[in-house]
Amino acid sequence: MSSHDVIIIHPPAVFDFRKKPLFPGALGASVEQVQFNKVPIGMLSMAEYLDRHGYRAKVDNLGDRMVASPTFDAEEHLRNLSAPIIAIGLHFQQHAQGALEVARLCKKFHPGSVIVMGGLSATRFHEEIIRKYDFVDAVIRAEGEKALLQFVRAYEQHGRITDTPNLTYRTGEGEVRVTPLMPASTDLDEFEFTRFDLLDPGTSVYPPNAPPRWSLTVCRGCIYNCAICGGSAYTYKTHLGMGKPAFRSPAKIITDIKKLNDQGVHFIGLYQDPRMGGRKYWRELLSGLAKEKVEIERLSLDLLVPADEEFIREASKIGRQVVIHLCPDTGSDEVRRRLGRPYDNEELLRTVEICHKYRLPVTTFFSVGLAGETADDVKKTWEIWEKLSAIDRSSQAAGMVDVPLGGPIVGPIVLDPGSPAFDDPEKHGYKLLYKNLEEYVGGLSQPSWHQWLNYETDLLDNAALVDLILDTVRFSTDQREKSGLYDYKQALAERIRTVLDREVVAEINRIMTMGEGEEREAAVAALKLKHEHFLNRPVESFLQ
Repeated sequence: MSSHDVIIIHPPAVFDFRKKPLFPGALGASVEQVQFNKVPIGMLSMAEYLDRHGYRAKVDNLGDRMVASPTFDAEEHLRNLSAPIIAIGLHFQQHAQGALEVARLCKKFHPGSVIVMGGLSATRFHEEIIRKYDFVDAVIRAEGEKALLQFVRAYEQHGRITDTPNLTYRTGEGEVRVTPLMPASTDLDEFEFTRFDLLDPGTSVYPPNAPPRWSLTVCRGCIYNCAICGGSAYTYKTHLGMGKPAFRSPAKIITDIKKLNDQGVHFIGLYQDPRMGGRKYWRELLSGLAKEKVEIERLSLDLLVPADEEFIREASKIGRQVVIHLCPDTGSDEVRRRLGRPYDNEELLRTVEICHKYRLPVTTFFSVGLAGETADDVKKTWEIWEKLSAIDRSSQAAGMVDVPLGGPIVGPIVLDPGSPAFDDPEKHGYKLLYKNLEEYVGGLSQPSWHQWLNYETDLLDNAALVDLILDTVRFSTDQREKSGLYDYKQALAERIRTVLDREVVAEINRIMTMGEGEEREAAVAALKLKHEHFLNRPVESFLQ
């Protein structure tokens, strides 16, 4: 007898990342960091919804198991699973190779089990998955909780795949069958997002070497249309059938926090901007957080656009350490408007200053490589970064903030599958390099981070993007040293890493001119050994 009715697997980004020589470069300090092993919170709600209705379900964080232990035998683990239905997440596009390889192995080891995929990227590529990958039996599109339950019930009743909502599958005649979407959720109160007892390993929701933390969803959906975002209003309407966001009530969110407290979690993030629910909604949420006896050591709040003083003042009354997250992406007002964020730098700076007035620190997030962006525009990002850092230093010196400020955060972008720019790249100033899932898998299977970028812009090819990204990484190191976030040795180590990243890109490009086969593989492996040798040298040795 199977130990579970449904096992939901969170895969690594690249299944054989522990064996293949990979160079994460500007995307992460290590190969392990770019496996994205934190489970999407929707996996927990799907498992809980099945459990609530009498089915034995669990979420298996395979990616975390593989990151945590170099000796963990992933194939043997998959071989030992036991469930008539095995569901594999393909939410973030970075998991394309890992998710498909896990699906292939599950079908190989368990030919009698039904292999299902789901998530945002699986939804965008649903027909291609069923058409090209015969080891995947079905894709659950859009929201998964109710659709997966109906699928499980129908399979239990009929012993085969039949029409249920949100389903794409292969018929007995080999045809691709797509069923209609069920009505989208109008609120999220019927779901639960904190059942860590359904997750294995249970501690895999927590980051390593840090206090336990978890994010809760304010809503599902969005009212904004950022061009590169797979969570945009366009994406939810076009691919998930959701015309407007579905919110979780403030009372439910506070109950969620108490449940997290019971499980030892006191660092909590609220994902999505509560102001999208209207003034009544966000005031009820913030006042509830201030009045209720919830244990919060730090609470992060997302702002998708600048805030007025009323909102910031009310957030400051929560009485715990609150950190505001704001994502301007660029220092160019014109590039930001083209991205779909219609506000200027003055509004951004004013919001940060008001936050500091009420002792709320702000973490800002920037990107490099947006459509319409030039080297001069990137310098505008550096300029706004310097202004933000100066505000931070001034506020810290005046004792206006209660927690250490980490400075702005910067990184490359990806075009999320299903985003406005992915579905209509020319309109938004992009050129897609990977237009379908098969091309994604090929690109993400390459050894270097610069080959994983899935686009170019109307002004920047891959080489120009890489130069701007690495120049900005170098600038961020300089700023962190200037602000005291890095000492001299830390800054030197980061600069060395950036120089090595640039050299790796050039060498990988040279190696790729070789014919495919053992010679190329040997050259990449040799480069990896050389790269690791330099990274493992004491920083002091570079001063000699």
